[in-house]
Amino acid sequence: MPAGYMPSCLRNLPKQRKKPRSQAIKDGKVEVINEAILMVREELRKTKLGGLPVQWERGYLAALAKLEHLRDEIK
Repeated sequence: MPAGYMPSCLRNLPKQRKKPRSQAIKDGKVEVINEAILMVREELRKTKLGGLPVQWERGYLAALAKLEHLRDEIK
């Protein structure tokens, strides 16, 4: 099967480097944990406006600390 015509400006482009698989997995994990941290912080802000019991606030803050610790371990 003959290859179609490709302009020289596209033919001479250097190949894009891909991340190593292990680095891509680490980056994905960090991204997911960052999203979870943002979700917990947003929920904490919402509940502070409605009058939050102190125990719940402590729970949210403890969850945030654990997530941040996990994220730092991965890096």
